[in-house]
Amino acid sequence: MKIKWWYPALLAIPAAGVMWYENTFTASAGRYNVWVFALSLVALIPLAQLSGDVTESLSEYLSPLVKGLLDASLSNVPELAIGVLLFVQGILNPIYQTDNFLVVRGLLIGSVINNVLFTLGIATFIGAYRHGRLRFDKEQAAGYASMLALAVVGLALPTLATSFSRLTGGALRSAETNVSLVVGGILIVSYIAYVGSSIFKWGEKPAPAAGAGEGEATVGRASAEHLTEHHAAEHAKHGEHGEHSEHGEGHEGHEGHKRHEEEIMTAAREERMERERELEAKRLAEEKAEQERLERRKRSGGLFVLATLGFTIVTLITVGMCYTLTTVTEPVIQETALTPLSVGLIIFPIICNFGEILEAIQLSWKRDMEGAMEIAAGSSVQVPLFVAPLLVFIAYFLSLGGLTAPMTLIFPALELIVVGLVTFVYALVNLDGETSWLEGAQLLAFYAMITVTAFALPGA
Repeated sequence: MKIKWWYPALLAIPAAGVMWYENTFTASAGRYNVWVFALSLVALIPLAQLSGDVTESLSEYLSPLVKGLLDASLSNVPELAIGVLLFVQGILNPIYQTDNFLVVRGLLIGSVINNVLFTLGIATFIGAYRHGRLRFDKEQAAGYASMLALAVVGLALPTLATSFSRLTGGALRSAETNVSLVVGGILIVSYIAYVGSSIFKWGEKPAPAAGAGEGEATVGRASAEHLTEHHAAEHAKHGEHGEHSEHGEGHEGHEGHKRHEEEIMTAAREERMERERELEAKRLAEEKAEQERLERRKRSGGLFVLATLGFTIVTLITVGMCYTLTTVTEPVIQETALTPLSVGLIIFPIICNFGEILEAIQLSWKRDMEGAMEIAAGSSVQVPLFVAPLLVFIAYFLSLGGLTAPMTLIFPALELIVVGLVTFVYALVNLDGETSWLEGAQLLAFYAMITVTAFALPGA
C-alpha cells in the first residue's frame, strides 16, 4: 500500500480526543484549550483527504450523478458541522453566543474569500509559473462568476435592507430575521438549480446524432446537398455538350450524367448503412460496459458495504473533531490574541477547504486550469448558497424553542466590502480566458492583506 503524506497526521485524531478528555473531565480541566484547538484543526486536514478517497472508492458502485451530488455535499460537512456545534455551545454557554455568531458569519464569508483568493491564487501561481500562461473556458468561468455574484448579493441585501430601515428594537430584529429567512429560501432554491444544472444537466438537449434516425437525416441532407451541387455541375457540362450536339456529342454527355447520378445515390446508401453500423456498434459497446459494471458490483458487494461503512465512520469522526474544536473556540479566543473575525474569516476556512486547496494545486500542476477553477469557484458558491441559509433556518427553529437567538444574514460592513471586492476581482481575472503567475501572485497579495487586517483588528 502506498503511504500518503497525510497519513501521519491521522495521529492527531486520537491525540485531540485524549487532550479534550484531559481538558474536560480531569483536574487539569481548562489548561489545554489551545492544544485541543490546534490538534482538532490538524485532525480535520487528513479527514478531508480520507473522505475524498472513500468517496472515490464508492464511485464504482454509484452513478456519476449520485457521485457528483455526494462530492458536493461532503465538501460542506466541516462548515455545516462547525456552524451547528457553535450554536450548541451558545446554548450550553449563553455568554459565548454573540462571539459564536460572529465566528459563524466569518466562516461563511471567509470560505468565499479563501476559495477565490487563496485556493485559486496559489493554484494559478504554481501552475502558470511552471507551464506559462494557462487557458480555460471563459464562458464556464463567467457562469461561476454570475453564481458568485448572486451569492454575494444574497448575503449583502439583508444587511442593506435593515441598515436603511426606520425600525428599532424588537421590530428591527424581527425584520432582520424575516428578511434573512426569505433570502435564505431563495438562495437554497438557487443552489438546487445550480446542482441540477452542473451535476444533473437539467434542461440540456441530447446531441442530434444520438440515434440512427438522426444519422440517416444527416446523411440524407449531406447527400442531397452533394447531389444538388453535382446536378449544377452536370447541367453546366450538359450545356457545353449541347453546344457540341451539332457534332454528335450530346447523347454521350446525357448518358454520362445518368451514370453519375446512380453512383452518387449508391454512395449515399453505403454511407447511411455505415453510419447505422457505427451507431449499433456503439450501442452494443455501451450495453456491454454497463453489464460488466453490474457484474463487478455483484461480485464485490462486500467491498461496497465496507466502503459505505468507511464513509459513515469518516463523516462521524469529522463531526467529532468539529465538536472538540468548537468546545474550546471561545476559551481560546479569550486566552490568546485571536479574535472571532480572525478565527472565522481566516483559520476555519483554510482548514475546512484544505482538501480543495491541495486538489486545485495538483490540477494546475498538471496544466488543468479549468479543473482547478471549477474546484475553487464551485466551493466558494456552495457555502453562501447552501450552508449559510441552512444555518439560518437551523438557528431559527432552535430559537422557536427558546434555545438560542435566531442567526441572521446581517454581516459587518467590513466583511461585505471585502467579499464584494473579491467577487469583482474574480470576474476581472477571468475576462480573457487565460491567466498568468502574476495574476496568481496578485490574488495571494490580496488575501495576505485581508489576513493581516483580520488579525490586527482588536476584538473584531
